[in-house]
Amino acid sequence: MKRLLPALAHLLIPGLLVTAVMIRPGASVADAPAPAAVDNSAQLQAMKTMSPAERRAHLKTMTATERRGLWMQLRRERAQEQGQSLRKRGDAATPHALTGDRQPSLPQRVVGSITYDNGTATTSFNTGTIVGNRFNTHTGVPVFTSGTVSTVQAVVVQGSGFTTSSAGFVLLGPQTGGGGAMAIFSSFTAATGTMDTVTFTGIGAGYTGSSFYVLFGDFSNSYVPAFGTGTTLAQGHHGVMGNTGGMGPNITATTPLTTLNALIRATGNIVPVELMSFDVE
Repeated sequence: MKRLLPALAHLLIPGLLVTAVMIRPGASVADAPAPAAVDNSAQLQAMKTMSPAERRAHLKTMTATERRGLWMQLRRERAQEQGQSLRKRGDAATPHALTGDRQPSLPQRVVGSITYDNGTATTSFNTGTIVGNRFNTHTGVPVFTSGTVSTVQAVVVQGSGFTTSSAGFVLLGPQTGGGGAMAIFSSFTAATGTMDTVTFTGIGAGYTGSSFYVLFGDFSNSYVPAFGTGTTLAQGHHGVMGNTGGMGPNITATTPLTTLNALIRATGNIVPVELMSFDVE
């Protein structure tokens, strides 16, 4: 919990904008697991009037549980300020040529989130496999070798033979020496329109190793993930295609998509705390 200290001290500075994902598209609030919440709003408001040095000193006097509760209160308030709807629907276009009028309006980055794309979708596939990103770095710094993924968000479009209004992904552990990886968690949700932003929250899946994969089903009869050639913060391209080799949802090998990033973002306890405190770009 000591990792939360600099993040909280920084986040409580007035004027810092943070967006928090709170609900999953296609699900109601009742569907989400209800955390044991304590109202820390009064304490949070009092700390906002303190100087940065006073806030840091006060945080050091708190227990790990108290700091965690304050952090969750901050996230709840930021979510209420920014609104809970994360979807942006496009109009018409083909699933393989994603043009300007179909560009998604992605929510701004959240604390603890890894984003490789620049928000511009240019193409999609219908490979009949699973495709997405390999998450191994954040601005050049390796991800935690043992972390937890809490939220996955992606831009999806209708496949070329679209008949099913759903999109699904699988979270896989680090790449093995032979190029494969074991599935850790999988889920799917409803999607609408020709393009949609789908969000999965409350995942809480732990991984070990120096990387993990978030791969979506790339089947023509359903929604498939969108890709773009752009990158953010000069992080390069992390797109991959996974080959299940009849062992799905595990993968036996991956093929790098060397010029592409999937519009997929992962959030959780996955990056060092010094990278978790930033202003939204």
